[in-house]
Amino acid sequence: MPLHFAAEPPNGSSLIHKGLDKVATRTSPLSGRGVDFAALQLSPPHAVYDLRADAVAGGGGLASATATGFRYLVQSGGASIAAGEVLTDATGAATLLANINYGPYVEATAKALTQVAQLPAVGAGSFEVRLLRFSAIAMIALWLKADSGAADILYPLAPAPEPLQAESPCSTADFIKAILPLAQKRAEKRGPSVP
Repeated sequence: MPLHFAAEPPNGSSLIHKGLDKVATRTSPLSGRGVDFAALQLSPPHAVYDLRADAVAGGGGLASATATGFRYLVQSGGASIAAGEVLTDATGAATLLANINYGPYVEATAKALTQVAQLPAVGAGSFEVRLLRFSAIAMIALWLKADSGAADILYPLAPAPEPLQAESPCSTADFIKAILPLAQKRAEKRGPSVP
């Protein structure tokens, strides 16, 4: 299988559904669209990794990315309409609903998953789909982590900060080269504890 997802954390989908049940009781972008909350479905989760500006500026690269949770796309009628993220504990169990969001990266993620499945390198290999987030520069990318032998692929989601090009695959080296000046600038402004 060219693309696959991490194993779902225990309690993950349950926390997302409980969060959606709460959203159903109040005014939200979903209720405003007349969404049938009883019919919502969840995609397989993708692991979320976060980068820190100080770590990247210090030469950490992707190896410095920290696993922070799992993200599910929430689907209605075949369309992705929201995303829910859970945090996990040391045992790998989901313990906290971090957020349910409706922003531009929801649709961008769904679109990107379709696009990356068509890449020749993906067709020839096997990759775990991850989400790479770099909050310090407002960047999210799909991180296709090669299972063996092949090189990882980074796929920035729209909107992406310059010089990254959204919806364009790049190598790990090119990705780090593009974000390094942004990370250095951000780390200099905030000091060593910038997320």
